[in-house]
Amino acid sequence: MDTSTERTRAGSCAVSPYRQKHVNLHNFATGSQNVDSLHHNAVTCEAPCSERRCRGSILTPSNRTGSLPRPTTEVLKQAKEFIQQYYAHIGRANTDAHASRLAEVTACIETTGTYNLTEAELTFGAKLAWRNASRCIGRIQWSKLQLFDARNVRNTRGMLEAICKHLLYATNKGNLRSAITVFPSRTDGHHDYRVWNTTLIKYAGYQQEDGTVIGDPASVEFTKICQKLGWKGSGGRFDILPLVLQANGEDPEWFDIPEECAMEVKLSHPEFDWFAELGLRWYAVPAVSNMILDVGGLEFTACPFNGWYMSTEIGARNLCDTNRYNLLETIASKIGLDTTSNMTLWRDKALVEANVAVLHSFQKAQVTITDHHSASESFITHMKNEQQARGGCPADWVWIVPPMSGSACQVFHQEMLYYTLKPSYEYQEPAWKTHLWRNRSSESGQGTTKKTFKEVAEAVRFVARLMIRALSKRFKATILYATETGRSKNYAERIHRMFSTAFHAKVLCMNEYDVANLEQEALLLVVASTFGNGDPPENGQSFARYIMEKAKKEERKADKIARRNSKVELAPTTDYISCEKFCDQPVRIAPRKILRANSVTSMDEPSRPLSAVRYSVFGLGSSAYSNFCAFGHAVDELLEVLGAERLLEITEGDELGGQEIAFKNWAQEIFKAACETFCIGSDVNIDNVTASVGMPDATWAAEKYRVTAADYQANPADLSRTLSDLHGRMVLPFRFNSRTNLLNPLSRRSTILVKLNTQDQDEFTFEPGDHVAIYPTNDKDLVERILRRIAYEKSPDTVVKVDRHEAKVTELGTVRTWVSHDRLPPCSLRYALLHLLDITSTPSPMFLKTLSLHARSPLEQKQLSTLGELLEEHVRQRKTDKGSAVYDEWLYSSFPNLAEILEAFPTLRVPASLLLTLLPLLRPRYYSISSSPEMYPGEVHITVAVVQYKSKVSGAVRRGVCSTWLDSLNDNDVVPVFIRKAPSFRMPEDQTAPMILVGPGTGIAPYRSFWQQRQHDREAAGQPEGGRFGDITLVFGCRHSKLDDLYQEEKMFSKEEGALTNVWTAYSREVYLPRTYVQDLLQKNGQKVYETICGRRGHIYVCGDATMAAGVRVAIETIIAKQGEVTKEKAKKLVERLKEENRYHEDIFGITLTTEEVTEKLRELKKRTENNNKMSVKELAALRLAYILTRKAGLGLRTASDDVVIQACSPYFLKKGRDRIISAPLPYRSRPLQSY
Repeated sequence: MDTSTERTRAGSCAVSPYRQKHVNLHNFATGSQNVDSLHHNAVTCEAPCSERRCRGSILTPSNRTGSLPRPTTEVLKQAKEFIQQYYAHIGRANTDAHASRLAEVTACIETTGTYNLTEAELTFGAKLAWRNASRCIGRIQWSKLQLFDARNVRNTRGMLEAICKHLLYATNKGNLRSAITVFPSRTDGHHDYRVWNTTLIKYAGYQQEDGTVIGDPASVEFTKICQKLGWKGSGGRFDILPLVLQANGEDPEWFDIPEECAMEVKLSHPEFDWFAELGLRWYAVPAVSNMILDVGGLEFTACPFNGWYMSTEIGARNLCDTNRYNLLETIASKIGLDTTSNMTLWRDKALVEANVAVLHSFQKAQVTITDHHSASESFITHMKNEQQARGGCPADWVWIVPPMSGSACQVFHQEMLYYTLKPSYEYQEPAWKTHLWRNRSSESGQGTTKKTFKEVAEAVRFVARLMIRALSKRFKATILYATETGRSKNYAERIHRMFSTAFHAKVLCMNEYDVANLEQEALLLVVASTFGNGDPPENGQSFARYIMEKAKKEERKADKIARRNSKVELAPTTDYISCEKFCDQPVRIAPRKILRANSVTSMDEPSRPLSAVRYSVFGLGSSAYSNFCAFGHAVDELLEVLGAERLLEITEGDELGGQEIAFKNWAQEIFKAACETFCIGSDVNIDNVTASVGMPDATWAAEKYRVTAADYQANPADLSRTLSDLHGRMVLPFRFNSRTNLLNPLSRRSTILVKLNTQDQDEFTFEPGDHVAIYPTNDKDLVERILRRIAYEKSPDTVVKVDRHEAKVTELGTVRTWVSHDRLPPCSLRYALLHLLDITSTPSPMFLKTLSLHARSPLEQKQLSTLGELLEEHVRQRKTDKGSAVYDEWLYSSFPNLAEILEAFPTLRVPASLLLTLLPLLRPRYYSISSSPEMYPGEVHITVAVVQYKSKVSGAVRRGVCSTWLDSLNDNDVVPVFIRKAPSFRMPEDQTAPMILVGPGTGIAPYRSFWQQRQHDREAAGQPEGGRFGDITLVFGCRHSKLDDLYQEEKMFSKEEGALTNVWTAYSREVYLPRTYVQDLLQKNGQKVYETICGRRGHIYVCGDATMAAGVRVAIETIIAKQGEVTKEKAKKLVERLKEENRYHEDIFGITLTTEEVTEKLRELKKRTENNNKMSVKELAALRLAYILTRKAGLGLRTASDDVVIQACSPYFLKKGRDRIISAPLPYRSRPLQSY
């Protein structure tokens, strides 16, 4: 007997915690100590122990006896406490929403005695109850619990269906997942829902006449009850008991569990062949089913839940306990151990081998299981996490310490504090002891017939035909999108149609989504556009800010910031959200992999907010921008930081090419991955769904739509309001004031200053640096050309509406009816083509395929199919890129618009309904505001380059939609606009800070508002606090001083007045002078630039095309390296720091002439490389230049079709060093691109 006074055995604290403010808990193995203060939140009235006794080793120390409901006062008290917990958790405590919900719950309880939890509240409560479960060693996984809400079930067949769904999901082909199914809560105590089984799957125990038991002795009593109900087992050692289910207080019914829902593992040993001959097995999923979920004052009496096994639960307890299968002596004898003496420790040796067999067998069968040492270590980690997160962790030492290995486990040496928190899982009396039988013959088994699963399945299949009910039982999928132009919304709606065939799917814009529900999502799909050079769309900023703040907290909690640079950037003093750092990962070229988390390998990971969420992201963007798909990458990485499980790596959709095919590939892969993850592949024909729903354009049919006259024959009177409704944003009607040509009349180009009248609208406010978005009107001649090619019986000026033929599923069957297709408001066809639809962009391949169905000539059908059908074949089979190559060649050669396509195929007769339903919406065009609101109140000025060029193939003149329209407006014409804030491109709040403004060409646009604002401030307020106004240096670039030096006189005047300090101008085509660019001027004045940025903590602004911006950045890095005498790598990091400090500002355009040149050069090189894999020195040099430009500017080399270029030059890059090539200065002036 151990009489030592210094024992190293830890245990649950015997001192009553309620008398101490804090309780110190020691770990005797490590010497560490932590303090528990969470116990002050414990439920004192239900504590099992007192000062005189401890009941911690009693199996069920605090049973919920009887079935009487709680008093209303107690329900109300606990409800208020839980609602407070929930709203504090989601960060909305003491808000209007909190008060409103509390009032609603209070009124309901006072009226009816009970209330209903929302699904989000119930999910939170179920997870928190697991987190509070003091006897569970595996709680580190608590946030990954998947809840199945079965509160709508009203009978035992519904319970069976829900439980089978639970078991299939939890089993997951052996990669077990924790889940809980919650049935209706207790009401009056006479209508309880119960699962009579102690665990969903358990082996029967048949008691023999001599008192011995065949099977599991722990199941003898329940086996007899099942037999009384009419069940007859086969009498074997491992017969799975039926499910005995009770619904709404009715007498129970029993059902055999289908084989696919009850996975079993046959046990063998890695060394002893005889072990397999013992015929042992065990079921894979341990699902407790006889406890109460006590949350918010409500008692859910039927709430089966599961995790996965710790090996000792099977090997030590179930197989070797003397009151269970009692196999210790059998195993010891087989091994050859001496069982006659305890001194040989034969029990211990046999126990180890039994557990070795269990671990070996489960791992061999690829079924999740953990050993007790790993579980012990993970619990110690969990305790530390909980101590930091909420000041303590309730734990019952007697239950936490595994049933073998004792002090070899870490938890043995850890002191613990045992107390009860709400919500919780509580023991309750066995159902057969409290049930009031309605039919005594059922209790005795008389008149009870066997109900096989086959019989039940027939009924279930009938019910499943009713779509309304089936939808309520599917896994939920939430699709979020953020968009500026509507394209992401279109893709989101398409993926929604696909997922609606197998999931309960919903699609929401990010600004409509309640982020409090994020933790309760099962499947989250994100379609995210990137605006400009890396910003979230306006309707995605609140979502981005939320997940960035959450991720920042997670990284701090996990102490990751100290070990690596955080990519979570949220400027605390501005509204600007930076996504740039999420773009530094290498381009993914290899096929994407489906990523599946292993339940065991993630056991040591700390619980994170989104641990139960699965997700995937499709990012949209233009590779003309350096921060390509930045917002998509930001969302993808932030969700991972928050603990969500990525099902599929992010896919990028490039607006410059391949976006459609990228989306379809992603849609197919994520649908298959989701079906596999949620075990519903057998319920849906995946190939049919991905083929039909994934390509809606191809399934368009004229008979599905009709165009009918509207009830009133007038087009919308207010275009701005129509656009507001159509695009979901506030569009205001401005009036055209004037237009001024800013270039010399001798110039072959045109840049104009457009002045708009805001009509003094209160909704309109802006600051220098913001953008104005303009919805243009299409060219009337182009519209007329299209109207002449349309098969349309009505007048193009008749106001019409579009209906679609839709099948609606009701309980009476499928009913087909015409419903309004409310994509567009009632209007004439001419009105839609003029104001609402995009008719100038080149149609997509799938649109062309749809057009081919309406060509009368077989030859024209074939020609259109070449552009559409081959691409579809590529999407489906992924064996060739032929279709994509044909389409890209055609696209880049001529960029044809809709009118040209219709005219190129004379036999085409296109239904008006096709254009009204499939043409994309006309997108707004963004311009930097070129005026100060103080200097020109009631006006907005914009600087517009009028776009006009000739097609290289057809010679047709191409005109910019918006710039040409603005150049044709008359006085007082309406211009629909909205303002897009640009918080990252604002003048510094500190007016004494110096600024360098870099912008060639129309990049000068926002700077005009800057110097006007500075001029106003100087005249209105005098000198700022802290000194004089900071210097403003304008670095401008153009071709000729006499032709296109924009705002030349105004700049000189502003300099004379002191608003501008310096004006440096670079001329790239000046006669008799070397070509000079803005980056050359920066280098020339490097010392001044360095002193302004680094010495005086100034700001630098860059506005213009992507390649120029990349060149400026390299120039600034070079200046810092030279003037600061640091390495190039250090200079790069200093520029990054400038961005983080919001002192390096960029406003970057996408498509430019330089972009066209680089893209064309890449295409030529790809063709030549495909024909001959060897590249000449000149070709390699050209590719080097193109590669630098595109990687710096974000152009091309982003899709799988560019593999050949990357592969061809990879030896060169490997030899020379990829990083040095990428960081090399851009050779803008070495030679013109064409000379290569």
